[in-house]
Amino acid sequence: MNKLNIKVDALKKMLARLVKAAPARKGELADPMGRLIRAFLEYDCDEARTSAAERKILENMVDYNELRVTPAIELAALLGVRYPFAESRCSALHRTLQSIFDREHHMRLDRLKEMKKAEIRPYFQSLAGITPYVEAAVSVDCFGISAAPVDTKLLLWLVSKDALPEGIDLKSAQQVIEKHLKAGEAEEFFHGSRREIEEWSPKSWPQVAKVPSPILAPPLIEAATKLDAAATVEAKAKAAALAAKEALRDAKKVEAGKPVVTPPAVAKKK
Repeated sequence: MNKLNIKVDALKKMLARLVKAAPARKGELADPMGRLIRAFLEYDCDEARTSAAERKILENMVDYNELRVTPAIELAALLGVRYPFAESRCSALHRTLQSIFDREHHMRLDRLKEMKKAEIRPYFQSLAGITPYVEAAVSVDCFGISAAPVDTKLLLWLVSKDALPEGIDLKSAQQVIEKHLKAGEAEEFFHGSRREIEEWSPKSWPQVAKVPSPILAPPLIEAATKLDAAATVEAKAKAAALAAKEALRDAKKVEAGKPVVTPPAVAKKK
């Protein structure tokens, strides 16, 4: 951690500010599957658009299983072109839902209620497509586990306040914050940070790497075009080889004094 050159006093000051900004506690624990889906919708996004997106999904999907099998590109279109990072977040969501289904054989997380707290967070962290923000948000709100949900927006805000160094990645930032949060402050930090920076937006966003989902989109037209082109080249090569073979045969006939017979043209039927 020392290599990151963390200004501990500045970080602690910002963490105290975010904890203080927390709204009143709700009391009840959220449903894990529903909270996971909302967490995917809310990172790097404001509450109004997140809630609108969540309503669209509830209105258009029969259940979580239909959401799982819906192509990510269709889900991104449902969210709308102006929804931040729609394609990348929907691709990640799809991969996580599929990962859950592969383990549980249904779209429920009831089994986690019987697990020890020490086992729950590693379970989420090992899911395909999961992000540090999503796994931490579900851990905090559904199981009361001490975790710090950090998205790119919060990271950039903390960097702008000189609480974290430039160039630090999300996972490292999460680990640093969790190290300096006091016992029992995780929930207040999470919801206080969401509330405190709700209206804030960075001057520029870093580019998001696109990780394709198995059903993100239909096969690319470019790939099909390449296959057609390869088939055309192969056909031309075979035709050229056949023509060369026939020319060689005719040349041998000429040398032997035999007449070269040109096959008659085939008349087209009218």
